[in-house]
Amino acid sequence: MSTSPRRFSEEERRVLLQEPRIGPIVLERLEAAGFSSLDQLRQAGAQAAVQRVCLQTGQIAWRNRRRPLERLLQRH
Repeated sequence: MSTSPRRFSEEERRVLLQEPRIGPIVLERLEAAGFSSLDQLRQAGAQAAVQRVCLQTGQIAWRNRRRPLERLLQRH
C-alpha cells in the first residue's frame, strides 16, 4: 500500500496556478517530487526543484519551468 504525496494547501494551489506556465500537471509533479508548500520550494530553490522533477520524470523539458517558479518565489 503506497501513500499519496502530500499536497499544497488550497490557498497555495491557487497562488501557484495563477502563475503563467504553472498548471495542474506542474503541481502534480512538484508534489510527486516531495514538495507540498511554497516554503519547501523556497528553501530548495527553483533550480533544485526543477532538477528533482527532471530526474524523477526523465523529462529534461521540465527545465522550462525554472523561470516561472523563480518569479513565483520572488513574489510570494
